[in-house]
Amino acid sequence: MIRVICLNPVIDRMYYIDDFRAATKFYEVPPKVYVGGKGINIARVMSLMGEHCVLYGFIGGGNGRLVSEDMKRYDVEFKAFQTSGETRTTINIIDNRNRKETEITEPGPEVGENEERQFLNALEGDLSGGDMVICSGIPMKGMSEDIYRKVSGICEMHGSKCILDATGVYLEKSFPGRYYFSKPNFSELSELFSITQEENAKNIIKSGKRMLELGVENLLISTGESGGIFLNEKGIFQAVIPKEEVVSTIGSGDASVAGFCIGVKRGYSAEDCVRLAMACGICNAKFSKVGYVEPEMVKELFGGVKIRLV
Repeated sequence: MIRVICLNPVIDRMYYIDDFRAATKFYEVPPKVYVGGKGINIARVMSLMGEHCVLYGFIGGGNGRLVSEDMKRYDVEFKAFQTSGETRTTINIIDNRNRKETEITEPGPEVGENEERQFLNALEGDLSGGDMVICSGIPMKGMSEDIYRKVSGICEMHGSKCILDATGVYLEKSFPGRYYFSKPNFSELSELFSITQEENAKNIIKSGKRMLELGVENLLISTGESGGIFLNEKGIFQAVIPKEEVVSTIGSGDASVAGFCIGVKRGYSAEDCVRLAMACGICNAKFSKVGYVEPEMVKELFGGVKIRLV
């Protein structure tokens, strides 16, 4: 079973404004509203690709009901924990003409130690050997910064694979911990190792090896339009992706995580798991919807991803 953790879902309000500029008024711009959060996007892609998963998250208020309704629409099994506050909202401004994206994220409601323990107990009670648990996104405000390290420990005790898809302090505090797979980008690696993004671009493989030493078994580093770098004990590989028209890259990283985990569940080789990860990420980028793929298109893109030894 694939279990996806999205502790802090979000309602995304997407505004598409070409030539967006700060301190400028834009009139009568209708938003497109989506249910989001990294784990929500992962669960949605899983469902669209025909894979069942269980989602864990905290919700509240009218926005929380939208989250539940969306997951029901996509036939995702949702284990929801109720909060007294309103599920947060994020505003995204997409400038397709200049290929720029601006994001404003609200903090959302706060929970305490009891709620955190409730979630951890529920997850541990559900786990069995062979499960995959995907730790994704920003936890609820008030939760421990090392919440994903705690999940990793629970997975290790139950013989389950733990997947890490976190950022900032939550990525840093995930270690020491053991993770079967992680997919950071330049920015996240730079934050983790306290180096500039320019320095990290020159030493991406060195940074990747450091992350393997921290406890990651399989590592896929996003490198934007050029594809990605994949590292594990067998070597270092470059994933080269076909050039495709891009509508929005929001959610593409989440789609890639879903793709890799689907490949693992289906018994693919590591290289084919990377191909599926990249294909799902590219497919998501071809649509304005977030966390959206079309299986037939993913299949076509899969064949265009090249994996070569570095």
